[in-house]
Amino acid sequence: MINITFNITEDNKSVPGAEKQSADVHLDTMAPRIAQLETKHNELLEQMGDHIQPFRPARMGGYMSHFMITLEFLIEPVAGKIISIYSPPAAQTVSWGDPFIYKGPEESHSISIPMPSGSNLSNKINETDFFERPAEFFQPGKETVWLQILNLDATMEHPEIGKIRIILGETLKREYPDLFLPSLGAAQALGNKGFPARLFFNPCAIIETPFGNLRAIHGILSYGRVTAFPPIGTPVSISKMIDVEDVEELRQRVAAGTYSHKTERDKAVARIVALSHPIDNEIHLEGQETFEFVERLIAQNYPGKDSAS
Repeated sequence: MINITFNITEDNKSVPGAEKQSADVHLDTMAPRIAQLETKHNELLEQMGDHIQPFRPARMGGYMSHFMITLEFLIEPVAGKIISIYSPPAAQTVSWGDPFIYKGPEESHSISIPMPSGSNLSNKINETDFFERPAEFFQPGKETVWLQILNLDATMEHPEIGKIRIILGETLKREYPDLFLPSLGAAQALGNKGFPARLFFNPCAIIETPFGNLRAIHGILSYGRVTAFPPIGTPVSISKMIDVEDVEELRQRVAAGTYSHKTERDKAVARIVALSHPIDNEIHLEGQETFEFVERLIAQNYPGKDSAS
């Protein structure tokens, strides 16, 4: 903006040439400040990286990831026992829809996502499907992407208690159809559009242990500043402790019609006090082939297991 000053004489007449002289002086003082701001801007881009880019369109991708979990048991015979587990890399598939401008819950957004042949999951993500809704990921006016974890099966061995297995998505729905909920996530631009962005997932997981099978659904996995999909190497952690419920007790209440997945919590039998689930690298396959690759990996670990025992 250029400020022009008019000098008025006693007879209310402008002094000829005063306007140009004042404008020239103002521009002379602004030029160094503009150059300084440009230098600081370029330095900031060098420090943070120029990661400003559009969100990717609808796609299905595959990734290798691992879990780091600290779990405390709350009931006998293992009350007070604390274990920390670290899983080897496990394959997972994730699908997301086209980016859209989020307009608020009153808009009742419904987003289509790519779905592989042979999947039993819904190809729609509706506004009401999110039962964990961190406010910073649902800001009206910002470009947003909604995601769903299609499949994940992670197996690890603890030296004291033996084998532990974590399942989500397609595998969970096949083996525990009565306890299934979709594992959804949302990415929202930090600015108005595209990357960099913030990202969270609300996974619905079954944890199989030698002490019984557990379910965790009320957890929020928040990633740091995300600059691409997949967010390889981006820090990720739960935002609060997660209560874990006993599968058999839940099944009894669900069958009796006395339990609501989305609003109630059963008595916690354990709690996750620390958890991280970073993405390690991308599986360089496309679409249907990615889904089938992950299915084959799961079948290798658990041949013939297609329903809950």
